[in-house]
Amino acid sequence: MKPEDSAARVDGLATDLRLISEFDGALHAVGEWLEKLELVCRLRGITELHTVVPLRLTAGAFSVYQQLNSADKNDFSKIKAALISAFAADKFVAYEQFVIRRLQDGESVDVYLADLRRLAALFGGIPDNGLICAFVAGLPSSVSHILRAGSRLEDLDITQVLSRARAVLVEGVAGAGTTTPLDGSGRLHRTTPASTSVVCHVCNQPNHYARDCLAGRGGRRGSRSNVRCFSCRQLGHSASSCPGNGSGEVALAPASSPDCL
Repeated sequence: MKPEDSAARVDGLATDLRLISEFDGALHAVGEWLEKLELVCRLRGITELHTVVPLRLTAGAFSVYQQLNSADKNDFSKIKAALISAFAADKFVAYEQFVIRRLQDGESVDVYLADLRRLAALFGGIPDNGLICAFVAGLPSSVSHILRAGSRLEDLDITQVLSRARAVLVEGVAGAGTTTPLDGSGRLHRTTPASTSVVCHVCNQPNHYARDCLAGRGGRRGSRSNVRCFSCRQLGHSASSCPGNGSGEVALAPASSPDCL
C-alpha cells in the first residue's frame, strides 16, 4: 500500500469515528449508542467493531471496558453485553417511565412512538395493541378524543394510528386552549393565544369600551355630575328637579353644562 493510500485510509477512519459520539454512560442511552455505532461501522465497511468501541468510550464506560479480560476485549458481543449490563435502564424503572410517558411540547409523534417502543423493549416488550393504547393515552386529550371518535382503533395497526394522529395535529384541531401545531411533521407546539380583550382609550384598562368606562363618566360632556341648574346655580341637577323649585314646574330654560355657560 502506498503511503498516500495509507494516510487517506487513516483520515477516512478518523472521519468515521467522529460520526460516533463519545459514550460515558450518562449522556446517551446505551442501546441507542450501540445501534448508532453498529450502523456507522456497517455503512463504512468496518467489520472489527471491537477495535472501534474503546476509542469512543470515556469516563465510567471506559472503566467498564477496562475491567474485561483480554479475550472479552476482542469480542464485540462481550463488550456490548458488559455495557448493556452496566448502563441499561432497570426494567422496573423503564416500565415506570413507559407508564408516565406523554407527548412533549415540540416533539414529533414519530419520536414519541419510537421512545415508547424503546422503553417497552427494556422491560420485555408489549404487543402492538398495547403499544397503541399507550400511544393514544399519551396524546393531548383533544387528539385522543378525535382519534377514538373518528375510527375504531382496534381495527387499525400502529402505523395507521400514527398517521392519523399526525394528521390531526397538522390540521390544527389538536389545540384545546393554547395548543397549536405549527408544521407538517406532527410536532406539538404550545403558543400563547392572541388576546381578544379590548382596551378603553380613556383609562387604558382592558375589557371594556370608552362608552362604558366608569372612570371617564365623571368628566364626560353632558354627564349628570357636570350639569348646572340655571335656577340655583348648583351642580348635579337640572332646573326641573331643583329642590328650590317649590312649584315643581319644569323650568323654561334647559339645564346647561359649564361648557355652555
